[in-house]
Amino acid sequence: MDYLYALQQIREACPSFVNYFFLFFSEVILKAGVLFIAVIYWSFSKHDGLLIGFGYVSSYSINQTVKNIACVPRPWLLDSRLHVDPLAQKGATGFSFPSGHTVTAASTFGGIAVWKKNRKSLIVFMALICLIVAFARNWLGCHTLSDVLVALFIGAFSICMINLLSLWFSRHQDKDVLICLTGSLLSVLILILMQIKPYSIENSYPLITDCYTSCGMTCGLLLGWLLERRFVNFSMEVSVKTKFLRALAGSLLLVFMYSAGSHIFAFMGVHFAHLVKYFLIFFVMIYLYPLIFTKIEGKKNAD
Repeated sequence: MDYLYALQQIREACPSFVNYFFLFFSEVILKAGVLFIAVIYWSFSKHDGLLIGFGYVSSYSINQTVKNIACVPRPWLLDSRLHVDPLAQKGATGFSFPSGHTVTAASTFGGIAVWKKNRKSLIVFMALICLIVAFARNWLGCHTLSDVLVALFIGAFSICMINLLSLWFSRHQDKDVLICLTGSLLSVLILILMQIKPYSIENSYPLITDCYTSCGMTCGLLLGWLLERRFVNFSMEVSVKTKFLRALAGSLLLVFMYSAGSHIFAFMGVHFAHLVKYFLIFFVMIYLYPLIFTKIEGKKNAD
C-alpha cells in the first residue's frame, strides 16, 4: 500500500493532463480492444483474429472467476490513506484482485504481438501498451501491484493455452461441437457457482455483474464460432476495398451495440442485461455479421 500511497502523492502533484494520459490508456484504448480483434478477424486474418478473441474471452473468464473467489476489496477500502481517481472509479467494478483492465490488455495486445511475432518493433509497442495499462491501474489508485502482476500472468497464460488448444484442434477438426458445448456449459456452471457462493459483503449484487458479462462473452463467441465455421466459412480472398468496408460497417455496428445494449435490455435487470448484451456483441461479431457481408458480397459478385 505504501507504493500506491507514494504514487498517489505524485499523482496529486502532477498536472491534470498526466491523469488524462493514463485514463486514455486505461479506458479508451482498452475499450477499443474488441474492435481491434473484430477488424483483424474480418479483414486481416480470420484465424489469428479468432485466436486473439478466444484469448481475450478466456483470460476475462479466468480473471473474473479468480476475482470472485479471492474477494479482495479495492485498495481504497483497505487503506484509508488511498483515494481512487474519480474518473477511473466508474470503471473499477467488482473486486480488486486481479486487474480486469490489465488482463484484457495483456490478452488483446499480447495476442496481436504473437500474431505479428516476426515484427520486433510491433512486439515492443504491444508490450509497452500492456505495461502502460498495468501501471495506469496503479497510478489511478484502482489496483495494487500484485493485482496487475497476476493479471499480466493470466493474460500470458491464456494466450499460451489458446494457441496450444488451436494446435490440438488442427488435428481434431470434428471436435468443434464438443468444444462449444463444453466451454458454454463450463461458463454457465461457473456463473451459477459465483452466484450462489456466500460473500462477506452485504450487497454483493454489483460484484457479480461481470460474471454475467463473462458468461455472455463466452457463449456468444463459442456459438458464433461453431455456426460460422459450419454454415458461413467466409473468405479472406477479397479486395482491399471490400476488407475496408467490412471493417468500417462492422465497427459502427459494434459501437452501436456496445452503446445502446445496456439501455435496450435494461428491463431485464443489470445482470441479464449484461449477459444478453455481451452474448449478442460476440455472436454478431463472429457469426451474424460475417453471414450478412458474405451474402452481400456474393450478390455483388453475381451481378
